[in-house]
Amino acid sequence: MDQSNYDQNRYGQQQPQYQQPQQRYPQQQYQQQYPQQQYPQQQYPQQYRQPQYPQQQYPQQYRQPQYQQPQQYPQQQYPQQQYPQQQYAQQSYTPQQYQQQGGRPAVPLATDFSLVKFFFLGIVTFGIYPIIVMSRVSTYINTIASRYDGKSTMHYCLVFFLFSWLTFGILPIIWYHNTSSRISAELKRRGIRYSFGAGTFWLWGVLGAFIICGPFIYTHKLLTAMNLLAGDYNIRG
Repeated sequence: MDQSNYDQNRYGQQQPQYQQPQQRYPQQQYQQQYPQQQYPQQQYPQQYRQPQYPQQQYPQQYRQPQYQQPQQYPQQQYPQQQYPQQQYAQQSYTPQQYQQQGGRPAVPLATDFSLVKFFFLGIVTFGIYPIIVMSRVSTYINTIASRYDGKSTMHYCLVFFLFSWLTFGILPIIWYHNTSSRISAELKRRGIRYSFGAGTFWLWGVLGAFIICGPFIYTHKLLTAMNLLAGDYNIRG
């Protein structure tokens, strides 16, 4: 081939594409010439067939549980029970009932100690009334203070009639000292502001005897202190 023709075919012109002419045959004639062969379906003997097993049913304990959405039950509404409101009538108490329920003593202590009665009734009764008064003092102080301090004061009659002459008058002095000190402690415990104590006895009851009026001042202060304690006991117990 010439070099110019090669370059022309390579760069300028496209090479012709040769196509093989398509030979068409009429379909009807083709079917007549080559009829479609139908083969009968071959049946294999039973021994070569694939066995068909029935679906095996497993017992219930091996079956996969089927989860179901929990059933929503309607919430049962109970009727609200209404209790009748109990109405309490306001009770009125008498002073005596109030004393018993409020911690006050059922039998209040007397608050009628007085130096005037102590002196004049002592003259009239030949010294018996002062013994009765001092016996009440020993009983009252035990009633008021024994449950708090755990002490006990000897009854004045035992001191005056029995141990006074046995101890040559020493025990009555000790008794007045201890009783005055106990009364002072109970006044402080109850918050009663009144100046009284064992010092009062030694100052007015012993040393005040030289001026004659000292024992009367001590007796007045002793009876006043007992009136205050008895009054507070009647209120608070």
